[in-house]
Amino acid sequence: MNRLILCEGKTDAILLGYYLMKTDGWKHERKPPSDLSIKAQEHNENVAWYKKGSERLMICAVGGKDNFDRFFSRDIRRAILNASSGDPFPRIVLITDRDDRDIAEIERDITEQLSPFFAGTKNREWITNRYLDSFGMEKEIQTLLLIIPAEHQGALENVMLDAISEDPYDQNIVDKCMSFVASIRPEANRYIATDRLQLKANLSTVWAIQSPEKAFDFIDAQIKSVQWEKYETLNQCFAMLKGI
Repeated sequence: MNRLILCEGKTDAILLGYYLMKTDGWKHERKPPSDLSIKAQEHNENVAWYKKGSERLMICAVGGKDNFDRFFSRDIRRAILNASSGDPFPRIVLITDRDDRDIAEIERDITEQLSPFFAGTKNREWITNRYLDSFGMEKEIQTLLLIIPAEHQGALENVMLDAISEDPYDQNIVDKCMSFVASIRPEANRYIATDRLQLKANLSTVWAIQSPEKAFDFIDAQIKSVQWEKYETLNQCFAMLKGI
């Protein structure tokens, strides 16, 4: 049986893959299954497969919060509707940043864009939806929407910074790095032109202080160098993904 997680960007996909390998027994699968030829087609997309026993999990970065509909329509919808036997993805999780949006607004957008597979979507609730495939057969699919963070506005980077801040020593570093980035932003507007980029700069600056010898590593190496599974903030955020 296959599972599917759709998220916004490559950072999200790398973190989710690492976290689930550490906490739920998944192992990275280099060779994708022959019956599902879903590939990244844009530079900001990513497709990775994981395996646990006879179960398979695909984690896809769609390239941003505005690209879920495009990616789903291009690759996922066809695979679901045209499956001649079984269900290619009986369970699908969609993870998106809250940013400055209302939860109800995000729920409506996802329902409108991905109906009938995501219908009556509610944050952090598994919903069972029925649909007709290309052969006129009625089938069921379970979907879950995770809006991050759940408690306040922001993005996955906020959750990662909150997790790092669980250690009082590191919290001091996070606070000072955020203060520095905020103070220099007016002079670095060419590079930090938006609040979203400021948030990314906050996390990058913290990593540069915590691991200066790894400052020039690629993002996947930086993420995998942190034991995210030990942080309660991450465990609470992704609790519903265990046993997907």
